[in-house]
Amino acid sequence: MDATNMAADPQAGAPAPADTSAGAVEENKGNLLPVYFVADDSGSMTDVIGEFNAGLTSLLDVMSLDAMAAAKIRFTVMSFSDDVITYLELADLRKVEQMPTFKARHTTRYSVAFVDLLSRIDRDVDLLRQDGYQVHRPAVFFLSDGEPNSDDPWREALAELKNPNWTRHPNIVAFGIGSADAAVINEVATRPEFGWMATGGGADTGKVLATFFETFTHSLMNSAKNMGALQIEKPAGFSMAVDIVQ
Repeated sequence: MDATNMAADPQAGAPAPADTSAGAVEENKGNLLPVYFVADDSGSMTDVIGEFNAGLTSLLDVMSLDAMAAAKIRFTVMSFSDDVITYLELADLRKVEQMPTFKARHTTRYSVAFVDLLSRIDRDVDLLRQDGYQVHRPAVFFLSDGEPNSDDPWREALAELKNPNWTRHPNIVAFGIGSADAAVINEVATRPEFGWMATGGGADTGKVLATFFETFTHSLMNSAKNMGALQIEKPAGFSMAVDIVQ
């Protein structure tokens, strides 16, 4: 599989050298990459929710085989519909015995996920730094099978999340399946090479999800082993969203 490398920023959210604020620490316990898996669990996911849950379980099984790689990641699992549900928060995958089970819910509001991430990332980076870790720029893996609601102010929320003046802005890798809009997926991603769209429409969304989770797992493993770069593999059956003409 092809891989896209992006240099991570080990100073994401780091204090000035003279920082004497409460909670500041001098000991460096190691480098961590906060990873946020943010998945659309709207009603349109009903028919493939089984494959979705199986993919998460497979990810945990693979990561558990490489404790050194898993130790470098703190994994958060979120779903969004009309609101956000958080299943795992800053989890050390070496200590997770079972992945959460998703259920399909209501409509599709991207904005609730972006607003949540904005405050969550700030809080998480602070916690990890206070624990003595150097924090690499957070990575968000965003998956949706539909377009956001027409009344959803998602672009405003996304602009805040991607604001370059916010030193902790994450790298966002966006994947569209089913009836997702390629132009929207490309807009969500922080780089054109970080936006991916399943080809062939929604004919076999279950198979597409299996491919996605396989690639997602490999990307996590490779990024953890090479903390100087976020490595994204191209999923089989996906094309760069920017190259899809609609």
